[in-house]
Amino acid sequence: MKKLVYIATAALMCSGLLFTSCKKKETEDNDTEGGRDHALAETCSNDMVNIGMQASYGQGSFNGSSATYKGNDDWNIYNSCAILDFDSLNNTDADTLTVDFGMACAGKDGRTRKGILMFIYTAGKHYRDSGNVITVATPGNTYFVDNNQVIVNSKTISNMGHVTNGYLTWVINSDIKINRSNSNTVTWTATKTKVLLAGEMPNNQPIDWPHAKVGIFGTASGTHTKSGGSSNGFTVTIQQSKWLVRDFTCGTSSRFFVQGVMEFTPSGKPVREINFGTGNCDNQATVTINGHVYNVTLH
Repeated sequence: MKKLVYIATAALMCSGLLFTSCKKKETEDNDTEGGRDHALAETCSNDMVNIGMQASYGQGSFNGSSATYKGNDDWNIYNSCAILDFDSLNNTDADTLTVDFGMACAGKDGRTRKGILMFIYTAGKHYRDSGNVITVATPGNTYFVDNNQVIVNSKTISNMGHVTNGYLTWVINSDIKINRSNSNTVTWTATKTKVLLAGEMPNNQPIDWPHAKVGIFGTASGTHTKSGGSSNGFTVTIQQSKWLVRDFTCGTSSRFFVQGVMEFTPSGKPVREINFGTGNCDNQATVTINGHVYNVTLH
């Protein structure tokens, strides 16, 4: 419910002797739309990492041929409608994995994708391989998530090994743009650290995705532009002590962050503290602005 802040000091009270007009009530700053658009950018960026992780295990990894993305239904989240194309694994040069979602590929996470994602590996063949650096691209800018166009200007994923409290860790640098289906636009650059909190298997086996959990922290900045043309820059901070968590045991709710706090600050406005909860599998969050709390539903 919208609240109003009333001007209560005597110096600003209406008076025919002192003022030619009354000062109107000031409407509280309760704009949460930019924060939700940023959360979408965060989710789409993280999804690319997860898609590449899982696709790299399809049909016995890099096998030099095209294959339908079937994998093992016990851990395959993104369904069997995507087509994978691998080049031959050669440790002396970069290797490429292409994931083609066609015109409409409904994933098990509840999202529908179309278009192509490309992953270029500099070393090894899996995200779990320490030292591996992967470059992500959207050739032809054909990649869409739920009718939102996602364009990768640049994106790299570097496997740092078990450097965060013994957990497998990646550093992810991203520069992406999202043209939303509602005509809003988000331009977004970020440096994030991703930590595998659950799901790593012994003996270098594939990650157990149905039971996986990841934590994310770092910084981002960008611009949120509304359909009418007004723009607002922003910065984002996610502290390691309050990192965002995605829990893949949550089924369709695994598409959302279910835990953690993100500080979203639009230019010239107070910080919005976006709290995704304490781990419950849902699409609910709260946004706190100037001490006022708003409930939001994530999409």
